[in-house]
Amino acid sequence: MVILQKTITMVNLYFIMILSVVSSCNIDDIFKDDELSIAREPYIGNQLRIDGYYYQENDGKFYTMNCFYRNGIVLYLGGGFSLSQIIELENRIQDGSFYNDVKKIKTYWGVFKIENSNIKFERWYPSSGGALPTYVREGNILNDTTFVITESYRMQKGKKTEVTEKNETYHFKAFSPKPDSTNTFIE
Repeated sequence: MVILQKTITMVNLYFIMILSVVSSCNIDDIFKDDELSIAREPYIGNQLRIDGYYYQENDGKFYTMNCFYRNGIVLYLGGGFSLSQIIELENRIQDGSFYNDVKKIKTYWGVFKIENSNIKFERWYPSSGGALPTYVREGNILNDTTFVITESYRMQKGKKTEVTEKNETYHFKAFSPKPDSTNTFIE
């Protein structure tokens, strides 16, 4: 009986400790999406063409396709497509169904910044933890139709975290009309 009372007392003590730790946390902070670390600003340069989209190709598949806009927005078009799937995607973009599907999905949207021959873009990424993290991809512009991403990282409290080296070459494809860049996530 004494052992049972001590066990119950210990369980209650652990429960109180866990409850006090959880109650001291702000639940909104636990499930709050990351803020973008790059401020949106208009792109007025000519380092990159923006009258189409950029894609990364690897072993005959098209990965990580993005549209860049003069207003500083970047739109993720998807990835892992075969050539026939690219044609389907382009048709969906042209008929407006792609934009209708993604305009309210935060993980498709982000911002970019170009300074001299450096490019950075940041967007939200899906997460199993509930809150959406943002990651920056950064690299060098080779010419007005090609750039190379050399690293990916997450900005947390003003510091780079989760830094990963990359070697991703993006190529330009002229395409019109691009989807609308209007979204509810970036002012």
